Amino acid sequence: MKKYFVFFLFISFISKAQKITLEEAIQTALKNNYDIQIIQNSNKIAQLNNFTGNTGKLPRVNLLINDNYQLFGINQLLANGTETNRNGATSNNLNATVRADWLIFNGFRGTSTEKRLDLQESNSQLNLKSQNQQITASVTVAYVEIIRQKQIKKVLQSSLEVSEKRLEIVKKRAELGTANQTDIYLADLDINTQRQAVFSQDLAIKQAKVNLNILMGKKAEDEIEVVDDITFQKDISIEKLRQNLKNSPQIKAIQNNIEVNKNLEQEAGAGRLPTFNLNAGYTYTRNNSTAGFLLLNQNYGPFVGFNFTLPLYNGNINNRQLEIAKTQTKTQELELARVEQNLQGELERQWQAYLLASEQAKAEEKNAQTAQEYLKLMQKRFELGQSNIIEIREAQRVTENTEGRKIQSLFSLKVAEIQLLLAAGMLGE
Repeated sequence: MKKYFVFFLFISFISKAQKITLEEAIQTALKNNYDIQIIQNSNKIAQLNNFTGNTGKLPRVNLLINDNYQLFGINQLLANGTETNRNGATSNNLNATVRADWLIFNGFRGTSTEKRLDLQESNSQLNLKSQNQQITASVTVAYVEIIRQKQIKKVLQSSLEVSEKRLEIVKKRAELGTANQTDIYLADLDINTQRQAVFSQDLAIKQAKVNLNILMGKKAEDEIEVVDDITFQKDISIEKLRQNLKNSPQIKAIQNNIEVNKNLEQEAGAGRLPTFNLNAGYTYTRNNSTAGFLLLNQNYGPFVGFNFTLPLYNGNINNRQLEIAKTQTKTQELELARVEQNLQGELERQWQAYLLASEQAKAEEKNAQTAQEYLKLMQKRFELGQSNIIEIREAQRVTENTEGRKIQSLFSLKVAEIQLLLAAGMLGE
């Protein structure tokens, strides 16, 4: 009964471990990441702000109603000698107007505002794209880190199997009198040490999974499994990366900022130009009183008019605003040159790092193959009694170190690839 219970628990534990691909991990992170959600809300605000009504180009229609009641006393003496004296008289003044105002010309400020809103919305989308790439890079590195730790565990387990087999051989030799107890103790110590290394590696794997869970916005304790395969992008061209650099979200955002400031220059300059408004509507006015010369007065009908304003002097405010806008434009142009220079330098540094990592990965792959052949040879020699325990231990150590360097070189190559594509603004494309 206990066997069945343990087996059931084992199956339940395995079923909880969800196997996810790298793409699924990235999509989950992009969906749950708080920074992404905040930027998406900012993007939505920019979209809502970008409409024609915010540019002043559309007419405005208002309904105005004003109704006043008054209680008063009256004392009147007319030219014909008629005299009126009354307390507690009342009057009512009602005015209702439907009015439409349409700005016809304001120095092209509406057009400039429209362009500025378009650029601000574009910047919000670029900010979202940049954050998406940053999250993609972080998740990819965390995902590959789990694979790296699992591959290291496989190397340790393989070395442990070699040590266990070595212990069997030593025990058989001891039974035949061709090996001493020292060799057995040494083999036992090696096995215990390697088992501890495997246990420690399990901890490293769990911690790496916690890091990925946090990036994905999941519970830290959620059980996950990854696909044990590191894929690399082929045919990466530095020329293509350099050409794509101009489409980097950072560069595009600053270019948009320059255009925004140029539109602010136009808006500031528009303050020196005349404005022309049309207005039209319908009005109704009714005044009535319980005392006085005029007891009822009622007017109603449509009206139409215009308003023309020519600014002559406002304390030189417009000129200063224009100079400020021009200075801000120059500042953004300098910022663009600085960022382009920094990104170009970063791209070249990452390219050199990628080339070095690629060569190291090839060399370590070859070294690992040689080390495996060397270990197999030493195992065979040890089984035949042609080598001693020190030599087989050294072969194990060399193989472990070589395999570890190979795994690290592949991990470093993947990280270099991620950083290279991120620097060029091409990650995730």
